Amino acid sequence: MTVTKLRWTILIISFFVLILGGWIGINLGGFLPTYACPYVGGSRGGICFLFRLQFLLGNGSLEAFIGLGKHILYFSLLVIIIGRAWCGWICPLGLVQDLLDLIRRKLHMGYIRFPERIRAGLGCVKWIFFFIALLIPLWVAYPLFAPAVASDLHQPYCQFCPGNYILPLLVGDINGVTVNFKSVTTIVMSILGLIFSVTFIVGAFLKRRFWCPYCPMGLLLSWYRRISFIKLKKDCQKCTMCEACYNACPVEIEQVFKERENEDVTFSDCTLCLRCIEYCPEDGALRATFLGKTIYRSTSEGFFSRQHIIN
Repeated sequence: MTVTKLRWTILIISFFVLILGGWIGINLGGFLPTYACPYVGGSRGGICFLFRLQFLLGNGSLEAFIGLGKHILYFSLLVIIIGRAWCGWICPLGLVQDLLDLIRRKLHMGYIRFPERIRAGLGCVKWIFFFIALLIPLWVAYPLFAPAVASDLHQPYCQFCPGNYILPLLVGDINGVTVNFKSVTTIVMSILGLIFSVTFIVGAFLKRRFWCPYCPMGLLLSWYRRISFIKLKKDCQKCTMCEACYNACPVEIEQVFKERENEDVTFSDCTLCLRCIEYCPEDGALRATFLGKTIYRSTSEGFFSRQHIIN
């Protein structure tokens, strides 16, 4: 089995566990470093870390802040073990993006590739989402101004997160895929959510892993990359700069093939999907390690067994 087939298998299994696992009694807690949306309802098998984070910050009590420390600890332990492989191998929204990309390829359509300058300029988006998730709940806890508005923003990021609308829809729950007319605040937030969801679907159809570089969860996970157990390593002496890794990379990381000095090429946007290793034609030029031990390496045999590089 190739790494791509293995990753697809794990993504599909993870989707059913996280989105539908509740129907068979699976409960993985509320500190998962991936999109396990609580708005899916009783079928969910776990809850996204960002949902619980916003809830605890917005509570404002001492008990909530103590619980927040425990919440961050459990989250951190999970991230340290496999890093952003949560994004590449487990995330339900990652599977949705990969499915849309598969449909595009079956239709023999090309994809959009953002120039590095545009990618760098859009990098602020994930920070905006992150600060919304972090700071607005604190305003909810201590509403020194506009308390009526604050009362409708307990989970602000969730109110316009694409997962809030797309994941319930995938399991047949259409009740939440609408505008919330409770107040002006909820109307605005739900309209933004629907706009972001449509943008997500169209973007993921036209561009591989469109959402991942701008995801606040991915931003959080990237902070652990230097201490996580799984790393992407490169032997710069063996690299011929053929760009096969760049062409295969769904998040279009150029630095992997451009790096000429450092061995560790686990860059912040890397989802550790390992496609770069799978498509690298040079023996041992790229490898994945777990606690320093090589678990997967590039081979010329693996490269030539494939008929073509990714479209």
